[in-house]
Amino acid sequence: MRSRSSFLVKTRLATPGPTEVPDEIRLAGARPIIHHRSPSMERLMERIARRLPPLFRTERDVFVSLTSGTGAMEAAVANLFGPEDHVLIVTNGYFGERFEQIAQAYGVKSLPIRSDWGTSVDIDAVRDAYAAHPDITGVLVVHSETSTGALNDVEAIGRLFAGTDVVVVVDAISSLITHRLEMDEWGLDVVLAASHKAFMMPPGLAFIAISEKAQKKSMRSPRPAYYWSFERLKKFHPLPPSSPAVSLLFSLDVALDHIEGEGLPRIQQRAADLAEATLAGLLALGFRPLVIHPHYRNNVVTSVLAPEGVDTNDLQSTLEDEWGVTVTGGQAHLKGSLLRVGHVGAADFLDVVSIMAAIELVLASDATSVSLGTGVAAYLKAVRQRETR
Repeated sequence: MRSRSSFLVKTRLATPGPTEVPDEIRLAGARPIIHHRSPSMERLMERIARRLPPLFRTERDVFVSLTSGTGAMEAAVANLFGPEDHVLIVTNGYFGERFEQIAQAYGVKSLPIRSDWGTSVDIDAVRDAYAAHPDITGVLVVHSETSTGALNDVEAIGRLFAGTDVVVVVDAISSLITHRLEMDEWGLDVVLAASHKAFMMPPGLAFIAISEKAQKKSMRSPRPAYYWSFERLKKFHPLPPSSPAVSLLFSLDVALDHIEGEGLPRIQQRAADLAEATLAGLLALGFRPLVIHPHYRNNVVTSVLAPEGVDTNDLQSTLEDEWGVTVTGGQAHLKGSLLRVGHVGAADFLDVVSIMAAIELVLASDATSVSLGTGVAAYLKAVRQRETR
């Protein structure tokens, strides 16, 4: 392992999650603990409960659960489906496969709709699968597949099943806030999110929005769930059913202040600008986009295939060891060939230009054909073009 550059005084996190936590949000978690059944907690949770639904674009309550994003995925399956159910599962990446694994663990009959990693689901394939299997009771889909950088058209899926008894469950863990998502308008029944993405917080909280259709289904067919129970979440709302991570709730309160202050339109535009500029810089360095069609690229993470002779595992290690920069590589069969650079949450123009500079420095020092300034110049040019539109 090579030593850290003497020019550095801090580290930089450029992953699709966890993400950088702004100081104000991080320090809010250092406040003295309060009791989870106190008037202070009631006021805190009422503030949080009031401000979460607009982020999901829903009139329904949004529940806070002490778990990870995967815990929220399992909670949705545990409450809504059992061995008598038959669900469609959109599978075009690592987290679509996770939905498959959870459904399998609960004995749910599943019909995967598979597409290549780096592509998005074909809505016609979903329509055809439903026509061939009218007994379908649910659809599980990841909105932003961070393993590949692909974005699935959950609006089309939601509208396809609107007016039916089919429950549409959306993993919006990385996409919520960063991408437009209209839960009520699009007919989405369960939308899941987590604290360590665009909420700019440490991991540990999940957010679950449940439509009336989904709530009724969960009550008609009670499942052997206690900690994951939607009924308990609803019964105690806005308070948590059991002892919560009070420190994370303090951080969430401040994070919501930040999000409200900037506003969803500006956050989403910044994410789109950063995604376009990051890709421009990486293309100039010889990388190739995994997601070919621009319309289906998400704005959470830029996923690119490495140039010939570059192992992204080695690149990832050198970036962290020498330059204090943490990016992510590929998963499963893309390990060693894919680089993923996150720009979600609090990431801004100067954060990403420093990441680009570090990548460029490593490539230039490893006897590649990269010249210093190539990627940074392309990134800056793309930023300037976005500014002048």
